[in-house]
Amino acid sequence: MNDSYRPPVSRLLALGKEPAHRRIWPNYLHLGLQPAHVPELIRMAGDRSLLDAEERSRESWAPLHAWRALGQLEAAAAAAPLFALLEREADDPDVFAELPVVLGMIGPPSLPEATLWLFDETRDERIRVGAIRVLAEVGHEYPERSHEAAAILVQQLNDWAHQTPELNGFLVAALAELGESGAAPLIEEVFAAGKVARWISGEWEDVQVELGLREPDETEPPAYDLDGYVPGPARTPGADAAGSARARRKAAKQARKRNRKRK
Repeated sequence: MNDSYRPPVSRLLALGKEPAHRRIWPNYLHLGLQPAHVPELIRMAGDRSLLDAEERSRESWAPLHAWRALGQLEAAAAAAPLFALLEREADDPDVFAELPVVLGMIGPPSLPEATLWLFDETRDERIRVGAIRVLAEVGHEYPERSHEAAAILVQQLNDWAHQTPELNGFLVAALAELGESGAAPLIEEVFAAGKVARWISGEWEDVQVELGLREPDETEPPAYDLDGYVPGPARTPGADAAGSARARRKAAKQARKRNRKRK
């Protein structure tokens, strides 16, 4: 057992795999975690000895529990170290799936770094996709900042002609998730040019439904969505097709609300 952590943070070392796999996260604040514990939680989230621990050990899950707790604490001080962890461990599915959500829970302090990542064309595209997800999550968690996050996404989508259809697809999907109907003319232009990966965003008709510009019909919903993206060279378009993307996005949004700190 790692003895460099003190209670209540040390309790995360014993939680293990089962609560890590719940779609609805435990309320970690019930363990007694408070803002005073943020520095120790940041240390645990990036603890190399824990990240490299035997996969089936309880301790190997502690960083995941730590970063979730930081999200529930809305710990602004954790934004920079968690961005660094996301960049360093972007190939880890748990890191890539959860850290954008956590950074979204942290909120406005995540916006500047996510913006820099997205606008930096020298970065790996999966890192830029991570930035798109952070911006979308901030918009979900903090509706008063949704238009700000969407404006950043629109600014990047304006460069659609020089971007891959995949990056455009994630930008379109994020704007659709945020219900940014003002971006509809730009999005339609990208679709008309054939420069959007439909396996990510769905068809233009599907996007219009998410933007609230048309009623749903019987057309097949998009097969894939932003929440399910896991980067990797073997990614096959539509490989995770199952059920309605709109329904999964709605379920993910509901889960995000329940994963926040209980007031």
